[in-house]
Amino acid sequence: MKTKLFLITPPFTQLNTPYPATAYIKGFLNTKNISATQADLGIEVILKLFSKNGLEDLFKSKNQQPTTDNCKRIFALQDQYIKTIDSVIAFLQGKNPTLALQICQEDFLPEASRFAQ
Repeated sequence: MKTKLFLITPPFTQLNTPYPATAYIKGFLNTKNISATQADLGIEVILKLFSKNGLEDLFKSKNQQPTTDNCKRIFALQDQYIKTIDSVIAFLQGKNPTLALQICQEDFLPEASRFAQ
């Protein structure tokens, strides 16, 4: 019976970049003909949160009461965030490079108050 390994990267391990350890381990195991599967729960959680459904759930949450001017602006622009999030995530994943021109347009993405400066 051949052993199969399932390597899991827990969510929020490294927030600024994908955590490479499990990918390196999986690659090494592959060179030794050891069957391994990898899952990055950090990426999966972020993709759930930053999706149309994730943002809709966030904005519907009864616990979210905007208190700062910037939060109030974000809630006021929630329809724009929900409308653009899936295409922006696809762009960031390299799946929609033609979106770059639209992103550069001033009116495509919703902007927080700091862009008014």
